[in-house]
Amino acid sequence: MSRRRKRAFSYHAGVTLDGTQLTCDAAGFATDLVFLSHAKALAPGSSFSLSARRAGRRQLLATEGTLVLLGAAGERLRARALPAGFGRAFDLGGLRLALVPAGYLPGAASLLCERGGRRLLYAGTICRESAFAGLGPAEARCADAVCLDATFGDPRFVLPPREEAQAALQGFVEAALATRRAPVLLVSPFGPAPATAEVLQAAGVTMRAHGTIVGVLDRFRQAGASPPPLRRFGGKLGPNEALLWPPEARDAPALGRLDSPTFAFVSGFSVEPTAVACMRADQGIALSNQAGFPDLVAYLEATGAHEVALHRGFAETFATILRERGYDAYAIDPPRQMELFRG
Repeated sequence: MSRRRKRAFSYHAGVTLDGTQLTCDAAGFATDLVFLSHAKALAPGSSFSLSARRAGRRQLLATEGTLVLLGAAGERLRARALPAGFGRAFDLGGLRLALVPAGYLPGAASLLCERGGRRLLYAGTICRESAFAGLGPAEARCADAVCLDATFGDPRFVLPPREEAQAALQGFVEAALATRRAPVLLVSPFGPAPATAEVLQAAGVTMRAHGTIVGVLDRFRQAGASPPPLRRFGGKLGPNEALLWPPEARDAPALGRLDSPTFAFVSGFSVEPTAVACMRADQGIALSNQAGFPDLVAYLEATGAHEVALHRGFAETFATILRERGYDAYAIDPPRQMELFRG
């Protein structure tokens, strides 16, 4: 009887690659090489575990763009970071590694690892189209096994064409301003905030934003992107102004002082009516910097992989669908609730 090949990915203090000391998007163990695919990959507090004082012998593999977006945490991690960029493979401890653009954020990367004749691709969080000006899409690579973020790994997440979502965003704001209402866009700083700002700037709308969004977009510029500049919200909006606001601050007292506000939830999750209702928004606009369900499937097809590991979001759902299509698909971390403040 033939013995089944050991699966390429598992979860032990993070996603790990079989036969290596590589841990992806988690603090990992004291002797691991930690790959950080993008600036929002670590759970809160994890960056402290990777700092020089507590990291043990761990080293960090990340792009310069990711370290910049991490701000002060990224500066603390530089002492442990290996210089890495896109487009050139390199050897490390018997592994052949290469970083591939993931399209999600400036510096966001997928990791291709060649070992023992197998090509393992930790794809992570991807976007298969340009999320905003100056940021290219994810690039698929041929692989034997792929690990993919399944945040939108359910068939309900069929996102509209980007141009359609952008038109809906512009229409919402223009309609609000025409009726002298205050348009508030509930949008994640590391999600569609840069694209939202681009659409409104092109429409001639003046923008103000929560300090968190202003600060994050400043870091985007430091990382080489060029989102429109935003002015910090000071408590009032002018007659031709829109407000960008993080969804997690939906209950902030400052919003209650606005004159006739109207809210739109700008996220890929807004295709789900319950998510829009949860945000107490008047409209959902499905603009996202993550791949929706059809794009996730298309990306997997482009890799040619048969083995697929899923984590985050709808990993179990997506794995079941892929097994029905002939893939060796499996979920590798516990099911999670929808992360409404991403994407």
